[in-house]
Amino acid sequence: MDTVNHVIVHKLVKEKLGKASVVERAAALTVTEPVKKLILAIHELYASKASKGYGRFEADEVNYPSSAILRKTFIDQSASFVDGSKSLLSVLSAKAGAVPLATGGYVLMAQVTNAAQVTWFLVAIINNIDGSVIDDKTLEVVDAMHVDLANLRVAGRVNLTDWTNGDEDIRYVGFLKQRGEVADYFKVFLGCNELIADTEETKKLVGVLKKFAKSQGLDQKAEEDFLKSAFNYCDDRNKNDEPLSLEALSNAAWPHEPKKLQEAFVEGEVQISDGFVPDGRSIKALVRLRYKTDYWTVDIDRLALSQGYADYNQKKGELTLLKLPEALKAELDRETKDDD
Repeated sequence: MDTVNHVIVHKLVKEKLGKASVVERAAALTVTEPVKKLILAIHELYASKASKGYGRFEADEVNYPSSAILRKTFIDQSASFVDGSKSLLSVLSAKAGAVPLATGGYVLMAQVTNAAQVTWFLVAIINNIDGSVIDDKTLEVVDAMHVDLANLRVAGRVNLTDWTNGDEDIRYVGFLKQRGEVADYFKVFLGCNELIADTEETKKLVGVLKKFAKSQGLDQKAEEDFLKSAFNYCDDRNKNDEPLSLEALSNAAWPHEPKKLQEAFVEGEVQISDGFVPDGRSIKALVRLRYKTDYWTVDIDRLALSQGYADYNQKKGELTLLKLPEALKAELDRETKDDD
């Protein structure tokens, strides 16, 4: 069970095309059950969203000061959680103020630790929404405000444990990824240097898609159709040099239940960045089987197995190629002809 260590809420006042200002809370919130419930709900919701970017802190702490503030707060502990949150709020206000379309809200900051003692710093901008509830005593319908989690759009998370460990291959900063400058300002606020290697991201994506296909218990044709649909979407993005959307990919490849595929993209710590251009060579693994040894190379379309052009005997571990072209048969005949 996750533990909420510290929580505070400030307010960012910002209308579209307007200036930004802040309203600070003087003390941290007491971690009551309602507070804990809200924080863990936001933490879980953030983790479940597929459209995220990942990276590490920028080295320039003058223009990107959030990492220095977090270091003082959680590592050096030379600043209190409350003071650290106020310093971060000041940075957020400055970055949001420079973006005309950015809007404000309640800025929630929290430290959360899971059962494995992995600790995160979570920050999200949330808003209230009008609603109605039925009074349990009077059975009357009454107005009620509640936190609008359904429209969580601006949030980020720093894995403090991974950051502290100093592994240069780990991307410990993440943020919800949107299209346009609104997402960019929040990435700048976090000081996240988004590390996207198209080839590596594509290989991770291909691995998740293959694993998902197997987990659904599909027959051979259905699996081929699914992977072909995923390939077609990625191939189109590659040819047009356009970034993919994991949400759009889910709708294209698994249209009857896209949410299930999106959930597969965030299982464990896969960390597939949204918005990279698929690598053309890597996505071929979705529709082709390729393996090379010192003596031969196999490179066949997956459809060959279902269309009768190849047969794999699992018990014997043998792959048989069928319906060979006449030219290939003639060449093989010459190669294996008995001179006697």
